[in-house]
Amino acid sequence: MKKIPQPIEHILDKTFDRMESFVHSHKKVNFLFGALFSAFDGLLRSSKDTAATQPFIRNNYDVKRFMGAVLVALVIGWVFPAVYFYGWQCVISKLMVSFIVGVFVVDVLWAIIAQEEHISEGGFVSCLLVPAILPPQAPLWLVGLGAALAIIFRNVLGGVGHNLVNPAIFSRLFLTICFPSFLVMGYQTPFTGMPDLHSLRYGLDAVTHATPLTLFKTNGEVASFFSLLLGTSGGSLGESCRILLILTGLWLIKIKVVNWRLPLSYLSSVFVFSLFFSLIVGKSVAPPIFQLMSGGLILGAFFMATDPITTVYNQKAKWIYGAGCGFVTVLIRDFTTLPEGVMYSILLMNLLAVPIQSLMVKIRYRA
Repeated sequence: MKKIPQPIEHILDKTFDRMESFVHSHKKVNFLFGALFSAFDGLLRSSKDTAATQPFIRNNYDVKRFMGAVLVALVIGWVFPAVYFYGWQCVISKLMVSFIVGVFVVDVLWAIIAQEEHISEGGFVSCLLVPAILPPQAPLWLVGLGAALAIIFRNVLGGVGHNLVNPAIFSRLFLTICFPSFLVMGYQTPFTGMPDLHSLRYGLDAVTHATPLTLFKTNGEVASFFSLLLGTSGGSLGESCRILLILTGLWLIKIKVVNWRLPLSYLSSVFVFSLFFSLIVGKSVAPPIFQLMSGGLILGAFFMATDPITTVYNQKAKWIYGAGCGFVTVLIRDFTTLPEGVMYSILLMNLLAVPIQSLMVKIRYRA
C-alpha cells in the first residue's frame, strides 16, 4: 500500500492479516469467499508471492487483483447511481438474486462436483454484470436465470480463463431470444429529483418509457446529451450514469487493468462510422455524439469488450478488434430493426478474436 501514512498502513496490514487468517482457517468461509477476499486484498496490498526462479517479472497484477479492481469499478460505476435512479429495492434485490443463484448455488454446486478448493472471484464479476445489462423492471426470476446461465456457460468451457465469449453477454442474448417481451418492455423513467427516504427505497413509480435508441428508431427523436451523460434518460440498470462509467473506466486504464487501445478504438470507430454513414445516408442515421452517449456503448467499451479472456492480446490486433466492434454496432443500430447493437458486436468479435490474433501473429513473424 503506497502513499499511506505508516501508522495507518500498519493498522491496515494487521487487520487484513487477521481477516486472511480467519478466512483461510475456516474451510466453508474460504470455499465461499477465499478468492473474493484475495481479489480485494491484492487490490489494496502488493502480492506476497514471489518467483523462486527466473524469469522475474516486476508486476503486482494477477487475476485476483484484476477482478478486484473491476468489481470496485462496477460498484461505483453502475450500482451506486442505479440505486439513486431506481431505488435500492430494485437494485439490491436483483443483485442478491444474481449472487445467490449464480454464485452461491450454481457456482458452489459446480465447485463441489469438480472438487475445487473455492469458488472463483470471476463469478462475482459475471453476476454483477448480469443485472447491469437488464431493464430495471426485469423480474427477479429472469435475473436469476441470466446469472445461472452465465456461470454454467463459463464453467462448461473450463472456467475462468477459458471463456469463448463474455458469459454475461451470452446470458443476455439467450434471454433476449427466449423472453423478448421482458427485454423490450421493461424500461422505466428514472428518478431525477432530490432524493428522500421514499425515493432511495422505491425510486420512481414504475412508468414505462422507451429507451433513447428506440425513440430515435420510431420518430427520429434525439435525447439530450446532458441527460444521456447523467443517466436521466433511461435504459438498462448499468446505463444509469455514463459519466461515472467513463470515470471508473479511466481509472481502470490508469491502473493498467484495462488496455486503453480497446475502448479508444471502439468509441472512436463508432464516431467515425456513424459520421460517415450520416453524411451518406442522411438523418436516418443517428448522430455520432448521440450514438456515443446512448445505449450500453460506454459500459460495453470499458467493461465488456476489454475482457482479457475473450479479446485479443496483440497490441495492433486490439485496434482491429475495437474497430470491428464499432463497425458492427453502427451497422446494427442504423440498418436493422434492432435498436441496440453493442451486445451482438461484442459477441461477434469475441468469436473472431482468435482468427484476428492468429492473422496478426502470422503477419508479424511472416509465418
